[in-house]
Amino acid sequence: MKVTIIGASISGLFTGYLLAKEGVEVEVYERGDVLGRPPRTLIVTNKINEILDFIPQEAIINRIRYIELFSRSRSARLELSSPDLIVERERLLNLLARLAKGAGVKIIFNHRFEGFAQFGRKIVVSLRNLEADEEHRRSTDILIGADGAQSAVARAASCNGHHLSALLQARVSLPGNARPDTSQVWFDPDRTKYFYWLIPESDQVATVGLIAEDPKRAERELKAFLQQQQLEPLEFQSSPVPMHRFELMSSVLAGNRNVFIVGDAAGQVKVTTVGGVVTGLHGARALATAVLNGRNYRKELRELKLELDLHLLVRHVLN
Repeated sequence: MKVTIIGASISGLFTGYLLAKEGVEVEVYERGDVLGRPPRTLIVTNKINEILDFIPQEAIINRIRYIELFSRSRSARLELSSPDLIVERERLLNLLARLAKGAGVKIIFNHRFEGFAQFGRKIVVSLRNLEADEEHRRSTDILIGADGAQSAVARAASCNGHHLSALLQARVSLPGNARPDTSQVWFDPDRTKYFYWLIPESDQVATVGLIAEDPKRAERELKAFLQQQQLEPLEFQSSPVPMHRFELMSSVLAGNRNVFIVGDAAGQVKVTTVGGVVTGLHGARALATAVLNGRNYRKELRELKLELDLHLLVRHVLN
């Protein structure tokens, strides 16, 4: 069996690794020429260790043990039952890529997905070599789209799209009133229906950000917040984020049985915190299990769907 994965994302590389270590031939095609660009700092729960079956130590740059919450009139400081992990996305991607390559996965850079055609049980994938500007085709048994929020595979497979929100954050010097083991969250519904955050990367640097409905509003509101907090941005990090919908089951695969999408491409994102790392890894494990054992991907996703639906309900309540 041969599997072609479009997108060397966190979920794409983990899917490839899980399949290859069981003897499946896997090729991963990535549009960029390096992993982890643009860079971004992520915060995840320690559930990531359970999903991966190991601790991604080299990708962890800090641990958060407390969270401070601020509204207009009140504040609270909470101790977490287990620390949140601050992860550098580029390091995590390179860790997963090394594991995938060790298991036999071929990772091919500078290739853009152009489309696919179905011929019986085989799929012919069209790819463009961006360095040579040449199109070529590859035959595969299974095609997986792990190519992010604006997935070309999802569009080609006529999967329903996802509403996108804009994530924007700035790296700043850690303020004097902040602690490196404490994240801070501000609720201001006039500016964002989500929240602002300050997440320490170390005892010197933190990221400050928010989620907004569109990039222009995210930029406007973040700059105003930075000015209000008297913080000077060192650099900005941004990303479109897909919002999970209740109809997840109908949008994770095409009408045929051998084209799938996973991770951000499938909207496997918690809409409370707009976090998709652990849930995307969960989706990758479910997909790999389905492929390896001939099971139904939808059924393997039931546990994840219940979790994502619960977060969707909580988000509606918060709104």
